[in-house]
Amino acid sequence: MQKADQLRAEIASISDLLKKGRPERAMKRATKAAKKWPNVSALHRLAALCAVQQQNFKLAQTYFERAWRLEPGNAELIQNYGLSMVQAGDSDAALRFMDKIGAKAPLTPPQQFIRAMALLNERQERKALAAIEQVVKRQPGNLQAHCLKADILDGLHQWDRAIEVLTALVKQHPKFHYGQVRLAKAHSGMGHMEDALKHGRAALKLTPGHPETLEFMAKLPNLSEDDISVLKAQISKSLDAGIPNREGAVMVHFAAASLAQRDKDTAQEMQYLNAGHGLLREGFPEWERRSEKDCAKRLAAPLPAAASEPRTDIPRPIFVVGLPRSGTTLVERILSAHSGVQGLGELASVHLWARKAEDKPAVLQDAQNLAEFYADTLPEIADNTAAFVDKAPGNYAFLGAMAQAFPNAVILNVERDPRDVALSMWRTHFGAGGLYFTHDLKWMAAEANRYRRYMQHWKDVLPGRIHDIRYEHLVRNLEDNAQELAGICDLTFEDSMLSPQKSSDAVKTASSLQVRQPVHASSVGRWQQVEDYFAPFVQGLDADLWPEL
Repeated sequence: MQKADQLRAEIASISDLLKKGRPERAMKRATKAAKKWPNVSALHRLAALCAVQQQNFKLAQTYFERAWRLEPGNAELIQNYGLSMVQAGDSDAALRFMDKIGAKAPLTPPQQFIRAMALLNERQERKALAAIEQVVKRQPGNLQAHCLKADILDGLHQWDRAIEVLTALVKQHPKFHYGQVRLAKAHSGMGHMEDALKHGRAALKLTPGHPETLEFMAKLPNLSEDDISVLKAQISKSLDAGIPNREGAVMVHFAAASLAQRDKDTAQEMQYLNAGHGLLREGFPEWERRSEKDCAKRLAAPLPAAASEPRTDIPRPIFVVGLPRSGTTLVERILSAHSGVQGLGELASVHLWARKAEDKPAVLQDAQNLAEFYADTLPEIADNTAAFVDKAPGNYAFLGAMAQAFPNAVILNVERDPRDVALSMWRTHFGAGGLYFTHDLKWMAAEANRYRRYMQHWKDVLPGRIHDIRYEHLVRNLEDNAQELAGICDLTFEDSMLSPQKSSDAVKTASSLQVRQPVHASSVGRWQQVEDYFAPFVQGLDADLWPEL
């Protein structure tokens, strides 16, 4: 009886620490208690919840699995474990787990929701849409399901339908804060800035000081003086009070940096950015060592055998690569302004394939395998499309396999002064683990060096396949360079390519606001304004790889 009382007291104490926003201390007690009572699933679940609060989803996955194995019939633990796999980037495993659960009994709506999330992450949007439709049908009041449906429609490039779903949701539930934020972002991606501001204001009024809303609003170009005053007051209050959630603290610091940039207060902007990136760096040092190791392995590997002939079931691919923020979105928009070209944004297909294939060297040496996987995961493409653009910048690591898989593909490498690239990356809150290097100036320099090594290698082993596009030349003389770009891609030049900002396609990347403006060269050389702050980045660049600097 005494042991049972002690156990209940320990569970209550850990739960109380979690409620008070003290996940580190709660984690220490939960892990210690889980060792003392290894067969009590509640303790493993509490340890997992502590890991979630600390954004350590891999660790959360481990503890949720232990809890689930102790109570395999517990529906909540099934959901917890499945969701942790998705959050940890292991969506393929989450799908296998949900299939295992579904083989015993029909999935509940929450379980089907997690399956839809995993399918979306695995670029199986049509299956994801079917899954989330089941959830919406069975639980029409599940507001998050409507938001996920909009995300899936975005993945299918059905942006107008996504906005329709969100508009109906907000109309029916005007006090649903996340719905207002999600609709504001959807309008921003489509260039509907007044609608974006309208719903951003509504979200901020519903939940003053909400970090995600503050960060989104602070970047909008059409803020009024009153908007700016409200944002400054709420940001200042949040920073003074302290933000226990790390992710929220990061967002508020980036929001403050955006307003400081608007005020041209560079010193203040850099201070906020340093604080935000400092919080984001936690947990990533090992990633830098892994990236260097992966680079060496890929550059040492032989090229896979080329596909015998181009695929006839899909239009001609145009792959645009380069460092993030180097101008890949601008190149895509110029090309997709052509009547015969469809821009597909940043497709994750190559990275998904590589993640699976690099564990199986035989698969990696089969270009046909990549071609089939890639074609199967393409979003819907219009019938009159002669070519499509995939502008996932980080694909520069896999160009060997891509070139061999698609012998007719055009590969464009966007080059830009890495110092301007670094400043743009530093000002951007990517959040994604794959862009961990953007949170440290030395890591950014190391990635820039890796990028150069990749490109030099691919040009050596794939002579004539890669075309360099210089960002500075493009923005200073759009007409001549757009015509040259059309020629490289075997396209007849069209005047519409000179007005990429007029495209009605959505932009879901960090460039969503910039690409709505006419092409300009004002960002060229901007790094000089922060030269003193960026010394670690400049010093980290390999002089042999960057002789032009």
